[in-house]
Amino acid sequence: MQTVAVAGGSREEILELVRLSRKEFNNEVKFIIFDTEDNIDSEESWEYRQFDSEKEMMEETVKSVVSKEADILLKGGIKTHTLLKEVLKKEYNLKAQDLLSHVALVNSPALDRQILLTDAGMNIAPSEDQLVSIIENVKQVGHSIGLNKPKIALLSSAENFNPKMPSSVTAKNVTERFSEATDAIVYGPLSLDLALSKEAVKHKRFEGPIAGDADILVVPNIDVGNVLYKSILLFGEATIGGTIVGTKVPIVLTSRSDKVRSKLYALKFALMQIGQTI
Repeated sequence: MQTVAVAGGSREEILELVRLSRKEFNNEVKFIIFDTEDNIDSEESWEYRQFDSEKEMMEETVKSVVSKEADILLKGGIKTHTLLKEVLKKEYNLKAQDLLSHVALVNSPALDRQILLTDAGMNIAPSEDQLVSIIENVKQVGHSIGLNKPKIALLSSAENFNPKMPSSVTAKNVTERFSEATDAIVYGPLSLDLALSKEAVKHKRFEGPIAGDADILVVPNIDVGNVLYKSILLFGEATIGGTIVGTKVPIVLTSRSDKVRSKLYALKFALMQIGQTI
């Protein structure tokens, strides 16, 4: 039995997620709801804990994962920065990596496999060193979900090195820094079509360590990541679920605009990261 702590969870969309999770995970996932609002659940779908202030509510939510009562954090009706501010307090010692980043699991009918996408939701314009940290984070996530030696594509506008294009320069430098890695293949700059389409690889007669078979896409900045994420979601009929990684427990972010299937997919992704197969 895995336990999910939900900060600000007494919301209709969270209750709907919990109900669907019962069926999806065969009642193998328990939810503890932390909130200042009244309990809206009349079916005893979750364990409910009410607090007088948001401050106390946030403290107790995070303490539940510190004490290992809960295995996963899920954001309910609170702001993301409020949750992360509490998580990153030094006394909790929950930070596992130098940099936190966002990783999304993408399931698109256009592909014959699931892929990971990072960082489309947290780091705005990562430096070369920060991009290395983002790759280290997503590499660990890849390993945790069964990608033993993931192919990690560093996206740019084209596959040819262009000294006038910052993303191309950074991708080339980062590729060199991972040149001796044995647990992943990191390569760039690489265009999106050559990262994912074997047909494009054949048409362009491209040869490289990643040729239409990337497991992980790394974007150069949040603008590219956000547009790519939403394009896949809106026009690619994909299901996408994202988590914040770099902490000792996965943090699931959901919003009111997310479809329920995306929220459920994000939770399933978090469960995969802690080694739970349901």
